[in-house]
Amino acid sequence: MEAELEFVARALYDTEDDAQAWDLEPDIIRDEFRLYAHAALELLEEHRQHNTSETRFLAFPYAA
Repeated sequence: MEAELEFVARALYDTEDDAQAWDLEPDIIRDEFRLYAHAALELLEEHRQHNTSETRFLAFPYAA
């Protein structure tokens, strides 16, 4: 989960117009994007749970 959070934080950071090198940014900036990444991953998990609980599987008879 830690690596996934870091990857998402870097991806969000890279979308900024004035993005510099991630490793050169101060911790306060990187921590801000980690918070955004954490929120995004939580929303994604909620979305997946919601869709999974409502997913219906349709069985189709085999037709030759």
